[in-house]
Amino acid sequence: MINLELRRVVITAVVLAVFFGLGVGFVAYTEQKTADQIEMNRQAVLLGQIMAVLQGQTHDNNPAEEAFLLPDPEALELGEPVIRPAAEDVLPITLPVEQRERAMRAGQLGFRAREDGEVVAVAIPVVTHRGYSGDIRLLVGVTSDGEIAGVRVLEQRETPGLGDKIKADKTDWIQGFAGRRLGDPPAEDWAVRKDGGVFDQFTGATISPRAVVGAVKDVLEYVDRHHRLLFDAPPTTTVEEDEHE
Repeated sequence: MINLELRRVVITAVVLAVFFGLGVGFVAYTEQKTADQIEMNRQAVLLGQIMAVLQGQTHDNNPAEEAFLLPDPEALELGEPVIRPAAEDVLPITLPVEQRERAMRAGQLGFRAREDGEVVAVAIPVVTHRGYSGDIRLLVGVTSDGEIAGVRVLEQRETPGLGDKIKADKTDWIQGFAGRRLGDPPAEDWAVRKDGGVFDQFTGATISPRAVVGAVKDVLEYVDRHHRLLFDAPPTTTVEEDEHE
């Protein structure tokens, strides 16, 4: 009788262990597949944003795979560097995966577009704290000769129907930056019309476009200041690629 009860307990324990193991395995598999899908979706969105700001700029690489650590991220209101270069005048071209992920989360990565190995344009993130409802995050594409290829809003919390008209899916206002550069318009005209500049504002909403205009000008000045580091760079490599060579 005792042996029969013990056998039942053992069988029950084994069955529960098997089902537990299967359950854990299924959950782990599902989480991994979900994580992979989320990462694929994130990369697709990122590539779409990059391509949007590089509109009309021909290149033969995938700019999303040419991420690089931005020098002097404080100048773009991106915060203190999460990773500091070994030397102030050297932009690191090799970043371990975990460091790339840290820099990505901090929004401190730029992206290079190349044609025949030459950097023809860069996509640069910037944050302005001067929005009406908080920070506005932008991505700005700039060609090697200092011309804006495109601008897109990545994040904003501006008033619906007013300040959110800075978004490309609301109006075509953001398209007005394409083709501009430092000196076109002159520095004193890089402002909304209400402030004496050449850029339109929206009826009932001046703060949002004013913030965007200032941030875009900041990017052009940043690119001009760091032109050599941004454009005179060999194709990037990763630690994983190096180890397999």
